Amino acid sequence: MKIQNIEIEKLREYCIEILSKSFMELGQKSNEEDLFSFALILADDLKRDFATLEIEDIKNAFRLGIRTTDDFHLNVKTYYKWIKTHRQIIWDNEKIDPEFIDKRLDYKNPRIGMQKIGNIKLLK
Repeated sequence: MKIQNIEIEKLREYCIEILSKSFMELGQKSNEEDLFSFALILADDLKRDFATLEIEDIKNAFRLGIRTTDDFHLNVKTYYKWIKTHRQIIWDNEKIDPEFIDKRLDYKNPRIGMQKIGNIKLLK
């Protein structure tokens, strides 16, 4: 779901989830008050500057940022860099044939995920 279509309260919940996981993965500690305040800032930034992205794009931007950069302290500058980098990857792959799309975007194409699984059928 695109960020522009998510109600602000739900977006804040997503932000708390993303930030909590990120802090844990980075080995940082955050108290509830700071986490909530940081989530408000992230939600506002997403609505203002990244409204056309999907929440899954943001989750993956954080995931890749944590795992592939030397940024080990989560702050606004860090997550802006991660999101902007991921957004550029998305933009660079918009007009590419599906079989040549960057593997970091596999989460956006369920058919690619199914190809990886092979003959195993998933039940919903």
